[in-house]
Amino acid sequence: MAIPFTVRKPSGTYHFRWRIPVEYKHLGVELRLSLGTSDKHQARAKAATLRVKVESLIHDVASLDELRQRIAPERPQRHHRPQQAPAPSATLATLWDKYAAHQLADARDKTRHESRHALGVLVELVGDMPADRFDKSAARDFVERLADYPTRRSLGRFADMSLADIQAGDYQRVSARTQRNTVTLVSSYATWLVNFGYLTANPLIGIKPKRSKATAKRKTWTHDELAQWFGSETHQQAIGWRYWLPLLGIYTGARLEELAALAPGDIRQHDGIDYIDIHGRDGRHIKNAGSWRAVPIHSRLIELGFLDFVASRRGRERLFDVTAWKGRYGFRPSKWFTYHRHKLGIEPDFHGYRHTVAEALRLAGGQGHAISWLLGHSAANMTDHYGSDADKRQRLPMLADLVESLDWCVV
Repeated sequence: MAIPFTVRKPSGTYHFRWRIPVEYKHLGVELRLSLGTSDKHQARAKAATLRVKVESLIHDVASLDELRQRIAPERPQRHHRPQQAPAPSATLATLWDKYAAHQLADARDKTRHESRHALGVLVELVGDMPADRFDKSAARDFVERLADYPTRRSLGRFADMSLADIQAGDYQRVSARTQRNTVTLVSSYATWLVNFGYLTANPLIGIKPKRSKATAKRKTWTHDELAQWFGSETHQQAIGWRYWLPLLGIYTGARLEELAALAPGDIRQHDGIDYIDIHGRDGRHIKNAGSWRAVPIHSRLIELGFLDFVASRRGRERLFDVTAWKGRYGFRPSKWFTYHRHKLGIEPDFHGYRHTVAEALRLAGGQGHAISWLLGHSAANMTDHYGSDADKRQRLPMLADLVESLDWCVV
């Protein structure tokens, strides 16, 4: 992904590139400065810091040369007997690589990406300050300004725009949930800084984003919404994963990633019951130990030809023609599903199928532990741990009856 406000030379060195707004066209077309690094993380941090400086000085300079001089680092004066200056404190951005190597070494790529993105947001909002200067004042400023931060900041036309220019126009702000997640990730980093002596205390403790008064998003699908989706041309004319993934979701309650990553060999039979073997082998992303399970295949799916589809895919690596993105098979199907769901004006997302299935099973009299087995929830208490290492196929007769209680007459 391109780093905002940078250009990379053939030598590998990153340069800061800032297009001068039209109201300051007397200064020139653009400003370019070498960032003196070929490391993309350092380049991102330095570019973010330079952008803050440029935007604060652009109003007070008469020429591009003056702007360059004012944002350039000061050079120490020469003395006959130079005194040893104290080493400057490492900045928030420069210490992140140490944090990632120590704290995130075994984390998933998605977790590392989200943590690095959260740090980038922090640096853009308050600057790449020395770690020991990240205090309560900076923390409050960060959380307050985060409420007006734009979504998709580094994508599309926003990538080359300053934050001020984006906020001066029409844009969508990040959700309250995204704000909380961002603060949590930065707070985890701050805790590490404290533990390793770069910071005396975590300034984000006790500081949280303002609670949103907006109504919580509805997660459970209504009967009318199910009829709208499965009766739409989008579904009726779909083929491959576009057709089967929504059907599997509403008849199994399985997670999108679990379904999108299936291999033909995961569709099996035991004692006459056809089932889906959901597991974490071959590098798949499984949420928890309870996610390893056997899910019976509903008779309606068989009527619609699911087993025939599986037979046609024997010998393939995956059941569906889905290209993984950073190890995630559900990423692209999620984007496609969200796009068409929004076109139909349907509020709940694909994960809402799990909520819908769980509620339907409860209303049908399903037992709580059986519903947890089917959906792959983690153990709720110590009793649930007993027998968790037994053959999951022993549960198939009970779960098959439970699954058959799902009666979506619109599908």
